[in-house]
Amino acid sequence: MLAKFNKLKKYYGDRLILDIDTFEVFEKDRIGIVGRNGAGKTTMLKVLMGIIIPEEGEISLTDSYSYISQMENYYGECEENKVMKILKAPVKYDKFLSGGEKIKLKISKALSEDNKLIIADEPTSNLDSASISVLEKMLLSYNGALILVSHDREFLDSLCNTIVEIDEGKLKVYQGNYSKYIELKQEERKREEIEYNKYVTEKKQLEEAIIDKQDMRNKMRTTPKRMGNSEARLHKMGGQKQKRKLDKNIKAMKSRIDHLEVKEKPKNINETKVNIQKSAEIISNNIIEISKLNLYVNNELLIKEASFRIRKGIKAAIIGENGCGKSTLLKEILTRNNEYIRVANSALIGYFDQDQNILEEGKSILENVSKTSSFNQSFIRINLDNFGFKGDDVFKKVSSLSGGEKVKVALSKVLLSDNNVLVLDEPTNYLDIEAMEALERALINTEKTVILVSHDRKFIENICDFIIEIKDKILKGYEGSYKNYIKEKNKPQSNNNEKDIKEKLMVLRNRLSEIISLISIEKNELIKERLDHKYKLLLKEIRILELNNSKK
Repeated sequence: MLAKFNKLKKYYGDRLILDIDTFEVFEKDRIGIVGRNGAGKTTMLKVLMGIIIPEEGEISLTDSYSYISQMENYYGECEENKVMKILKAPVKYDKFLSGGEKIKLKISKALSEDNKLIIADEPTSNLDSASISVLEKMLLSYNGALILVSHDREFLDSLCNTIVEIDEGKLKVYQGNYSKYIELKQEERKREEIEYNKYVTEKKQLEEAIIDKQDMRNKMRTTPKRMGNSEARLHKMGGQKQKRKLDKNIKAMKSRIDHLEVKEKPKNINETKVNIQKSAEIISNNIIEISKLNLYVNNELLIKEASFRIRKGIKAAIIGENGCGKSTLLKEILTRNNEYIRVANSALIGYFDQDQNILEEGKSILENVSKTSSFNQSFIRINLDNFGFKGDDVFKKVSSLSGGEKVKVALSKVLLSDNNVLVLDEPTNYLDIEAMEALERALINTEKTVILVSHDRKFIENICDFIIEIKDKILKGYEGSYKNYIKEKNKPQSNNNEKDIKEKLMVLRNRLSEIISLISIEKNELIKERLDHKYKLLLKEIRILELNNSKK
């Protein structure tokens, strides 16, 4: 056994955050921990490692473990290793490292230690899709046990053989990966509803039968006045016998009720809901047009001669490695001050910043959202309630909220503001899975144009119909879903080269036709000579390409 909790209780003030009877981790266990924001996932990991002290309970943990934290920085230096090279991780901590570089350093350290257990808290946050795929493969080949907190459903599906759900402090264990957990949860809910309805029906039938029997007993006729003494005695004896029989039946039915296995009513599921309000329609068919854009940061070229177009109603994802310029490109679009970027005049952009810079920490949730919304406070509170901020929670200061809760407030602020284009930079970071799926459903169903940056592959796949990739400073667009993009990328290189050659041949032949036309009408001998020289060069280039293509 590598880890164990026994009779553990952890409070925050009056709130019992963890109430764990028993929890054990063995070799080869791959455990995914899920639950809403604030359920106690990170607290559970920190209690296990002794970082947070519980009020009650026994804890044991192997000395052979590594920890990949969500927030804390690793300030040491890590010996350069194979993992670092594959992940392209830095060798040591530096305050100027990006979020992705910091997490890569922690992952490299954890995997290089070769311990029996890895405890990982949101290891995919701030990683690009390519790095997540690499990390996934590394953890699949890792021989030790894993305790993983993650909101990445594909990651949990790939790595976990057990899912542990935290709900109201209690742990519930489900065998299988995340998809199996969802399937088992749905079956469990149906079974609970069937059993509860059966219990209620049976209890009601017995209670009604008891009332009927009691009514019959009470209505049994008394002895008629005209009866003689002997007749009256016989009548009375028969009535008493019948009453005793009814009493016996009533007692038996009450006993059956007492012995019924009580089934609690299944809890009402307060499903997280995200509403995206309709707004003014955009007249133009092209929302954003970029033509030959060179994008620099501190004199460093990030994107070279980018050209693409976002049409009305498109849901586009911008993907690429950490530091390739995804967020910078979004911010440049927002400025509306670049001659190479044209944004439709009727486009009202709602922007979600992954750093939540749109929030005022000293103000309440309600004040933050109301400031940029034209809706009344009652309507805003209904929407905040759907997102998990119940009752007086809306008066909490933003500074007191968790990372996931701040993301929810920032998203609410954007979604309830007046806009017809949504630009979302890493909207799923630190969101619990339930909230992320609610946001996903809302973005799928909205008619607004959406441009998003996300490292969550499933999120992109479910929402987007246009993929913009930034790689080696070059920007390229792919029509269709994320799966189509992957399929296109994985096509054999020879096919792509053949396609490129055919396209180049078509361009060269068109230019050759133009030059032939110009030669036929040109009267100036000097110009004609130059055109003839161009003609010969083009013809030579075409023949070389045709020859190379025929050899394939």
